[in-house]
Amino acid sequence: MALLQSTLQKGVAGRLSRDRFAAPLPRLATAGLRRNQQEPCNVTSAMPSSRPSTGRHTLVVCNGAPGVLALPLDKDLEQPLPGFDSIKDALNDLAAGKFVVVLDDENRENEGDLICCADKATTELMAYMVEYTTGVICIAMEGSDLDRLKLPLMVSSLENEESMYTAFTITVDLREGISTGISASDRAKTIRHLADPQAKATDFRRPGHIFPLRYRPGGVLVRPGHTEASVDLARLAGSYPAGVLCEIVNKADGSMARTPDLLKYAKEHNLKCITIADLMRYRLRHDKLVTPAGSRTMASTRHGPMAAHSFTSALDGAEHVVFATGSSSQGSSQPVLVSVRREGGVEDLVGARSSSGGAASSSGRGLDGALATAAADGRGAVVYLRSRTAGEPCLVPEHGSPAPSDPECMDIVDYGLAAQMLRALGHSTVRVDAADVSTISALRSCGLTVTPVAVAHPSLNGHSANGTPTAHSLAGAR
Repeated sequence: MALLQSTLQKGVAGRLSRDRFAAPLPRLATAGLRRNQQEPCNVTSAMPSSRPSTGRHTLVVCNGAPGVLALPLDKDLEQPLPGFDSIKDALNDLAAGKFVVVLDDENRENEGDLICCADKATTELMAYMVEYTTGVICIAMEGSDLDRLKLPLMVSSLENEESMYTAFTITVDLREGISTGISASDRAKTIRHLADPQAKATDFRRPGHIFPLRYRPGGVLVRPGHTEASVDLARLAGSYPAGVLCEIVNKADGSMARTPDLLKYAKEHNLKCITIADLMRYRLRHDKLVTPAGSRTMASTRHGPMAAHSFTSALDGAEHVVFATGSSSQGSSQPVLVSVRREGGVEDLVGARSSSGGAASSSGRGLDGALATAAADGRGAVVYLRSRTAGEPCLVPEHGSPAPSDPECMDIVDYGLAAQMLRALGHSTVRVDAADVSTISALRSCGLTVTPVAVAHPSLNGHSANGTPTAHSLAGAR
């Protein structure tokens, strides 16, 4: 609840730091996108590139050099990308002890991994994996487990020069009950014991033939890589949160298998083939990403009575707020008018309008304007999301691409969090300004029923958009 007392005063202070293993989060874009103020990032269509676009708007993940991941914005989060299996079907196979093929984006690694649950590793699975992959078998694990087993990073984050900054730890073999550690049987035993919550650091010898990888907290919603995908999949399948993974190769020449090869391979071997993009979308719909942290009623604000509902993000511990006016605080049967904004720092503090939107648009009116619109409607809710990126500029530049803290620079995780917060307050059906097409499409894809409506935004100087005095300005004049 500390955020409720200080959100406008603290601006951008207290943002979470991140290391080099933290990939930038997915950004919403219809044109060019910048990962930061200096580095351009090109937007591509949904993978694979030969597939036609599903709509004008795309959700784009900038996951570090090189490349981006583009997700269709106008698709329901339950539906897999065309040509791929559903996450639900893949989870059923994983729970049954089978492999699945998992692809990342063709503009990232453009590779597919064989993945299975670590606690279900067998000699037969390891022998199959060695035959069809590079043979460098890894196990992705949560940081708490690696710390318990005293398995530090192979190199520090500053020294990591791997192309995707994969967080390799020192290698291990099981100390007892195996021979050299390289056989399929030995590797299966080592992997199963690594996934045993009762295992101890002394149970393993170093170095060895199994490569543990450190999972990034928040999973694919923070870093859309195979390391995070394998742990997320194992957890969602009901297994211990540790996944076995290795890159699939073409047997003829040992080259890396790409999307057409991987789809053919999965079909020939009767394996489910899924994408990290779909796993991200599945988690946004099914994972519990926010927890209520408290509520506060403010009887007197410059926009009238208002309630503030605080939520804590399970991804990074950030605290977000829904400001509710009128009957929206009680989950009225009438749909609330919703706007979604990211923290704007100094601009929110002084009530400045964003330079990226027009004076009458929801994106250009700033937090104060959004609150005024919600209050004037009488059944409004403003979702106010804290920034998750360290080192952002405190002021949005007047020209050029919006800074990450700019309200227009929204991402799929932002909308997923917003949808869960609204649903927790009883708002599964909402109204949104018809001009805010990105929010309409994104909240629909996250499972909310959205009705576009024409919104008359009150002027912040006491007059509405057509020049007539507002009720609040008349009341203040009495």
